[in-house]
Amino acid sequence: MIKGALTSVILMFVFIPIPVVHFIAVPLSPFIGGFIGGGIAKADKEKIIVFSLITTGITFIPCAILVIYSIIQKINNVEVLGINPTLAIIISIILIPYTWFGNIVGALISYVIRSKNESSI
Repeated sequence: MIKGALTSVILMFVFIPIPVVHFIAVPLSPFIGGFIGGGIAKADKEKIIVFSLITTGITFIPCAILVIYSIIQKINNVEVLGINPTLAIIISIILIPYTWFGNIVGALISYVIRSKNESSI
């Protein structure tokens, strides 16, 4: 389960710097990560939510670091990576449910496809 969750998170972060597919892959990266990671973890209908919570928990770590850093920068009246610290905090907080939702949908679709393939064999 942790192997699949880590694969999902890695895939989400791998898609971020690719400029050619940036505007397509980044919004879909939680879904793609959940789809592939859910298949690797073999998350069945009882484990899909746990898988997505583990993935979101792993994603929470850099978001929490960014929020803490942004708060420190806001106190010092300095921008965070060229953007307003308040905006950085809002983006970090929005990323958590966005990641969870996209990941759970991807893992669910992966499970449905796997279950159809296994039942047809």
